[in-house]
Amino acid sequence: MLAWLVLTHGAALLMLMLPLLPIPLVLRLALGGMVLLSLAWYRHRLISRRHSQAVCGLRWEAGRDCVLQLASGEQLQTLLAPRAFVMPWLVILYFTGRPRQLLLLPDMLTPESFRRLRVRLRLELQQNPQTET
Repeated sequence: MLAWLVLTHGAALLMLMLPLLPIPLVLRLALGGMVLLSLAWYRHRLISRRHSQAVCGLRWEAGRDCVLQLASGEQLQTLLAPRAFVMPWLVILYFTGRPRQLLLLPDMLTPESFRRLRVRLRLELQQNPQTET
């Protein structure tokens, strides 16, 4: 995840620094600073376990009910949205409350757990095409 964040933010910085864009230097520097702040914020929010709202655990119960374990120790009851992005290299879970989404990469779980999650998402969300509330 960190590599992806650095790659995308680095690409944005590279585009800002290209001399082909008719942007004044002051504006380039300001936008570059904003990109760096974005990188720091997303790193802290998505990768660092020090953020109190970082998700450290997920328990998918019956239906679409989920319990998220946060780094602060709080357990958050939430409802899985009736859609998910499921690929062999990435799963994005969407929730109806906060947090709105959770990105899962294969190295965040054991290979068997990641496979089971993908299978369950495909089976259960495909069978229940409900509209999001």
